[in-house]
Amino acid sequence: MRYIISIFLLITFCEVTAQTQEKKKILLAVFPHPDDESAIAEVLIKYAELGYNVQLIIATNGKDGTRVTKIPAGDSLGNIRKEETRCACKTMGISEPIFLGIERLDTKIGVGKYFAEHKKFLELLKEKISTINPHLILTFGPDGDTHHAEHIVTGSAVTELLLREGWVEKYPLYYLAWTKHQASGLIEELGYVNEQYFNVKIEYTQAQENKALEIMPCYVTQYTPEELKEDRENKLKDKNHVLHFRRFIVLKELQENF
Repeated sequence: MRYIISIFLLITFCEVTAQTQEKKKILLAVFPHPDDESAIAEVLIKYAELGYNVQLIIATNGKDGTRVTKIPAGDSLGNIRKEETRCACKTMGISEPIFLGIERLDTKIGVGKYFAEHKKFLELLKEKISTINPHLILTFGPDGDTHHAEHIVTGSAVTELLLREGWVEKYPLYYLAWTKHQASGLIEELGYVNEQYFNVKIEYTQAQENKALEIMPCYVTQYTPEELKEDRENKLKDKNHVLHFRRFIVLKELQENF
């Protein structure tokens, strides 16, 4: 039997003081670039409104994201993109984003440098996750959302870290999972997952979707006005108001053979 359950039902409250005050539950999202948070903005907004402390880690500053801007690649563009995500976080009502300052997470910087940056990313992730101590983590799955190499590496690095440190149960991990219908209705070609593998469904309201749409003008270096208009129209056409996730689970029972 396949169960569709809300992330909210998976997490129990923790006592923080003898006065029975409840510690705020923490949702952590981990993405490679400024603006990637927009993929799950409705969920971040929903859980902030539910009282979660919503934290966002961004691996790089996106300084090479010149697809629609005339600003040349480099730190100036990276700083602008960081401000764009700060604008989005303020609009969503979530915590100030945490930028790890990773150069890149692909081999465009050279294989040796990529290995060094990947190692640095894992070390910083370990430090931040230990400090934040989240109740759950959201990131990209094997498709990387848009099949972007750095998206795929980021999700894989989070998974690798949890497996390496024995944290799979301690920090439940969820991958964003688009339906085939959702993947065909947005600006970029998205990866999608066969619906039989979904195990988490998050519903959100029209008001939360409207708030998510309000963050898009923050990303002035990343989307043209025409793209923003098309994205808005496509989202407003979809009345389902649902995002799906897949929880990463490891079966520990030993089998002698496959």
